[in-house]
Amino acid sequence: MHGQYIRNIDKKLISEEDTFLWLSKGDVKTETESEIVAAQDQVLKTKYYATKILNTETDSKCRLCQQFDETVDHITSACPILAKEQYIKRHERVCAQLHFIICKETGVQLGKKHWYEHVPKSLEMVKEAR
Repeated sequence: MHGQYIRNIDKKLISEEDTFLWLSKGDVKTETESEIVAAQDQVLKTKYYATKILNTETDSKCRLCQQFDETVDHITSACPILAKEQYIKRHERVCAQLHFIICKETGVQLGKKHWYEHVPKSLEMVKEAR
């Protein structure tokens, strides 16, 4: 299973250098780094992994939706149950980080020191203030 992520990279669409930039910067805890690499290699203990790799006698279906095999890819991007709320929250956090970085680079004063504490004002609130 190790190296699966590397084998799956479509080199035409993904910059290999940028893909691994987070590893070379060295600002991620070792525990976080190992979890990310394990997730990329599809070796987190999902129900599918337990059934197919560890050969346990369990059902490989997702414990939330019960429709599809519970793989890392399914959990991170395809589960219809998680899509209703968790993927939206993740998307909002990514947007908040981008907003924070753009504000810092353009000199906008921010009330928080770290991006993960930053909550952008909604566009509606900005329109109402005008």
